Amino acid sequence: MDERGARERVRVILSELVFFLKNALLLFRQNFKVVTVFILFCSVFSLLATTVLTSVTTKLLMLVTGNTYISPANLRDVILNPPSILVLLAEQIIATQIALFQISGLLHAFSMGQFGLETDLDSMFATALRTCRKAAYPKNWLIVVFLLVLMPLSKVMPLAGSTYKLIVPGFVNQTIDYTVLYNIAYNILYSILLCLVLVYIFSINIFVLRDVDFMTSCAESRRLGKGRYLKTVLFLGTLMLLTNFLINSVASAITINISEFVALFSSAGGIVTRSVAVGTYTYALRQLLQSLLIPAVNNAGLAVCFFLYLDEAETIGTLSRETFRRRSVPRPVRRAISAVAGIVLVGSGFFLATHYAYLGQTVDRPLVCAHRGDNVNAPENTMPAFELAYSENLSWIELDVHQTSDGIIVCSHDSSIGRVTGHDLEICEHTYAELAQYEMGEWMPGIYEHVTIPTLEEVLLSARAHGVNVQVELKGSKGDKDFEEHVLEVIQKTSMHDNVMVICQDASRMMRVAELDPTITKGYCMFVAQGRIEDIPYTDNVTIEESNVNPDLVRRLHDEGIKVFCWTVDLEDTVQYLVSCDVDVIGTDNPLLVSAALDHADYRGGLPRILNILLNIMANMAR
Repeated sequence: MDERGARERVRVILSELVFFLKNALLLFRQNFKVVTVFILFCSVFSLLATTVLTSVTTKLLMLVTGNTYISPANLRDVILNPPSILVLLAEQIIATQIALFQISGLLHAFSMGQFGLETDLDSMFATALRTCRKAAYPKNWLIVVFLLVLMPLSKVMPLAGSTYKLIVPGFVNQTIDYTVLYNIAYNILYSILLCLVLVYIFSINIFVLRDVDFMTSCAESRRLGKGRYLKTVLFLGTLMLLTNFLINSVASAITINISEFVALFSSAGGIVTRSVAVGTYTYALRQLLQSLLIPAVNNAGLAVCFFLYLDEAETIGTLSRETFRRRSVPRPVRRAISAVAGIVLVGSGFFLATHYAYLGQTVDRPLVCAHRGDNVNAPENTMPAFELAYSENLSWIELDVHQTSDGIIVCSHDSSIGRVTGHDLEICEHTYAELAQYEMGEWMPGIYEHVTIPTLEEVLLSARAHGVNVQVELKGSKGDKDFEEHVLEVIQKTSMHDNVMVICQDASRMMRVAELDPTITKGYCMFVAQGRIEDIPYTDNVTIEESNVNPDLVRRLHDEGIKVFCWTVDLEDTVQYLVSCDVDVIGTDNPLLVSAALDHADYRGGLPRILNILLNIMANMAR
């Protein structure tokens, strides 16, 4: 292609991009009122429905397996049996229906608007119900993978406000980042995932608008998108960027103007307090707008892009009377829906008012735990990292321990020192003297260049001198001899028995610790926590991965005298939610960030507490 041809090609693509953006945004003028009402209805409905569905699924899983709780210790037994698999499959099908209902109604309205046709709520509901009925057939169950796996994991184009999002726990991301092979495998798999989403992106349009099954829709999507993948990325990517920019700008402008107006009538609070409030309210408004608008904008863009790629014959074929005719829901059905909706709303309101009455109470400020020390500003699990945490006036530090070949307990997260020193030596196969030859902070120049692996005894003595409590996480290797005994001996030797909580993700190690010393404080470390966690017999407190924390669980545990520690929190936006849940200790890699967030957090009960919890749910919906 010569230079003139290349320029012409670029001009055509840009003109198509402008046409695409103009049409996507103009669709909101067509059928604006009914689309807005539909979005609000679906947002409330999906929030209530998915909350109930999650609760019912958890209870059914425990019922069919005879358990009262779900934790890492029994997770495999709970989910890997025929009754549980059926329960989980049913949950995924229902969750797909919830998401598909909203997507189908929006695609119907935006497809009508694409051709200047008006629609109404009856037609949107009828199309949504018809599509959900199609998806219920076993031959269409592959749509579950598309809506609940491919789209959420890709994190590129949320199409529904359903709270069913696949949120990968922070410790999993951290493991991937720390391990070269895992990181490579993850990036390869994620690239494949993005390609699959791109290839099958229009399958949802075809499934909603045509009377075909989902496999046929996927085949049609491959044909329609072939040779247009880069153009599709350009169109939809630009639309998402502009939408997010617009939402952020509007949220900031509204919040700042309201704050300035309020400031005219109030002398309370300085500029710092006001700026923090502006930041908090801007975040809240942004999350609200994103949860409501992003799915709608994405569906509008998908509709415009889909019809842009169809030729005239295909367009005429798609505009079938069955698909696009305005419908009316029969009066008895409408009355039944209204009655059910009324009962659900009243029942939900009564349940929420009684069950969550405790949200009216104020909450205490959580303590901060430096996860592996202040490892943002010093090498992890080293004396400088712990000393930084002491200087930041923290109440807790957390560390991981392994045992050397000569029986010394040392601080290290990994079983090898390869990641932190560049020398791949297994801790259990070498003596402490051999391991101490290697520096752990070469990548941090200056005062950290000669830092070596510390012993547990060193750290506990320093923590005792500074009056700081310590979480000692048992790692170890399978071949370690008397590992738990040696850890407890060090704790006794340093007189830190009453200031240490022994934690572990391995239930068998927790049981062993409980057997050796029933009086020492224990904390079972869980990446999944559902049901009556208080029934676990070998723990005094619990440490829970942050995405599993919810206010109801925390309240129940507090009623049993069990403290809730959560990990690993490195985002300021998450702190307020955990405060509103009333957790006791927040573990973080960045103690200064979390401490600053706690300084400005809202500890009030009632409506502020409820709104802060809902904002976290909306943040997940907008991801």
